[in-house]
Amino acid sequence: MEHVLTVTETEYTEDAVYLIPIEDWPHEEWVKLEDGGRMLADSDALAFVYTLEGPDSFVQLRLPKQVWPSLKKAYEDNVKAWVKGPELLELPLFPGELAFILENVPGNGNYGNTMVEAVEEAFELQ
Repeated sequence: MEHVLTVTETEYTEDAVYLIPIEDWPHEEWVKLEDGGRMLADSDALAFVYTLEGPDSFVQLRLPKQVWPSLKKAYEDNVKAWVKGPELLELPLFPGELAFILENVPGNGNYGNTMVEAVEEAFELQ
């Protein structure tokens, strides 16, 4: 089963970025989630999608353009990433996956011109 969490705000400290989804999640299900280790692009929605995995579920952690400034800072500072839910969930693979997608999107028409331009502008990439 697939679920969606949309990050609408972030908190930033000197060593971490905290991703805060708008949706609530049941504690008993939340504690079963793990870092899925994949960053995808949703070109139509101008969003990155990071995967979380549970025993019987796949969760899309959607990161729309509005939170990209915090992701840019996290990328530049190479800090840890966490999701704030009923408990904190560390995403140890997030920094590497973000770096990978930021290396691949610029100039790559496969993502669509609008997505490429949005990423290049938000992350100041060429």
